Amino acid sequence: MKFKYYISALFVFIVLLGLYVYSLSGESYSFAIPLSTQIITLPVAVWFIIPVIVFFIIVGFLDIGGSYRMWRKRTKYKRDYKLILEQIENQLLNKDVPLKQPTMNRYKSLSILLNNLTLDIKDGIALKSGEARLDELIELLGDLKRGEYVNLKKFNPSEKSAFLRKNIFNQIHSDEKFATEVLKKASYDEQYKRESFKKLLSQGETKTIKQFIGEIKFNKEIANEMLGMCYAKKMDFSNDEIAQLCAEVEYSKEDYLLLAQKLKECYEPATWVSLFENLANKDELAEMAYFYVLLELEMIDEAKERLNTYPQNELLKVRAYLDLKDLGKKYPLELFLLD
Repeated sequence: MKFKYYISALFVFIVLLGLYVYSLSGESYSFAIPLSTQIITLPVAVWFIIPVIVFFIIVGFLDIGGSYRMWRKRTKYKRDYKLILEQIENQLLNKDVPLKQPTMNRYKSLSILLNNLTLDIKDGIALKSGEARLDELIELLGDLKRGEYVNLKKFNPSEKSAFLRKNIFNQIHSDEKFATEVLKKASYDEQYKRESFKKLLSQGETKTIKQFIGEIKFNKEIANEMLGMCYAKKMDFSNDEIAQLCAEVEYSKEDYLLLAQKLKECYEPATWVSLFENLANKDELAEMAYFYVLLELEMIDEAKERLNTYPQNELLKVRAYLDLKDLGKKYPLELFLLD
């Protein structure tokens, strides 16, 4: 009941009660105040009204107190609900902020449960919650997961956030100028620089690529892409540069053999031999690849001459191939040299 209706009902009830009692008796009654010489004389109707007024006042205070408690409770629920929404946002963005635990037991338990979980975004978002800020964030993160670059400045994600890193990678993939900026700045870590370098490689920007070769630490994936540009004759590297690149990424025996196979189609025989002789002289792991090149080109004498520099118990696969060839047996070279 609204308070104004309560007061109106009280007034009407008091007036009717007073008039009714007064109609029954218009006499007065005197009351001596305890521990005092004062005496109060009032009509009997008034003495009937006073307890009613006191009762209504007590009920009114109880009602106001109940309303205040409900207001406090609703305020706590709203505050705790807001804290839960903030916690979900912070966890999504990996923000390292102190956990503000709600005061209400149910929300407190929910907060603890959420804090023990890692939150992610589904690929497809069908429904919205009605919470505008979180719905906007979830939509942005969904676009981000699909490979789009989105603006997250409004939400100020942590630098440790997987979403922030993914967003930077998305920007690298979509913006060649940004990829170039990443390579120029020392503030970006090695993963960003490698991804930026790969972006430039995919665009075939040979002049720009050569400018930043010294800015990144190569791995096999990038080295293979770099050499792939050599296969496609989009970029020229000297034998020493290729040897240095292979050594930097720690090519294995198998890597050298695969490289020899790939270069077979795009190098002239003399250049092919020269390259792998250089590689074998610089790295013993490239020795088998050099034998593959010699034998593939039927340079048997050169292969035997180099084989004689090794002990009899080494390079047995090459020796077996040559022995069978001397016997007139022909087998695919890959059976002997490629695992």
